Amino acid sequence: MKSSNKKTKVWYKVLAVLLLAGILAFVWWFMWGNFWKITNIEIVNAKHTDTNALRQDIDLILQQKKFFIIPNNHIIFLSENMLKKHILETYPSVESVEITKNKDRDLIISILDRKPMGVWCDENCFFFDDQGIAFKSSFNFTGAVFATWVQDTPTALKFYDTVPCISLCIGKDFVTFLSQNKIKKVSMNNGDLKMFSEYGFYIKAIDNSTTTMRNMNLFAKDYKGDWKSLQYVDIRFGDKIFYK
Repeated sequence: MKSSNKKTKVWYKVLAVLLLAGILAFVWWFMWGNFWKITNIEIVNAKHTDTNALRQDIDLILQQKKFFIIPNNHIIFLSENMLKKHILETYPSVESVEITKNKDRDLIISILDRKPMGVWCDENCFFFDDQGIAFKSSFNFTGAVFATWVQDTPTALKFYDTVPCISLCIGKDFVTFLSQNKIKKVSMNNGDLKMFSEYGFYIKAIDNSTTTMRNMNLFAKDYKGDWKSLQYVDIRFGDKIFYK
């Protein structure tokens, strides 16, 4: 009987060791096995965001570990909210982001970029979106695509800041008006605007879009001369428009 009991205990110990080894092997496979690793990063729909920089940034995050143990590149344990927060705080050109994973263990990052409405220039130049948010470095455009806004007293603008021209430069009607009248640059100074046309003249106006558009339309309707021969147009006064 004693011999039989000893054999039974030995088998129990062997089974316990095997069970423990199996559990440890499963845990190792589940935590660190290649089957669970993210195999590819796909970034879609980005137009103004540097996708190469973003991919390298995400790669570095995936190489890190949670609590010094859990790998970030685990398809299950990867925190989507953490990635979203990082992208939105690091890439000002991104308005919103969605992150999904597929059965092939691909990480798909879908970017909705901010849409530029114009360019603001002070010490540096920035694109700004329809909320007036500075989101991307820009050259000092000459008005070929977007009007460039400046003010006589420069401000040290940085990413995520709101541009000082927000009361004017994000209105779709006024942006369209600037484009239709081929305005390449708008200078702001104490309530007055100075709008520079591609035709070579400038327009004096006030910082009220409705009044400015109305007075400019009145001038365009009445003026029959050559626009390229103009030096300036003063439309600050509704009933008195001066040009030279």
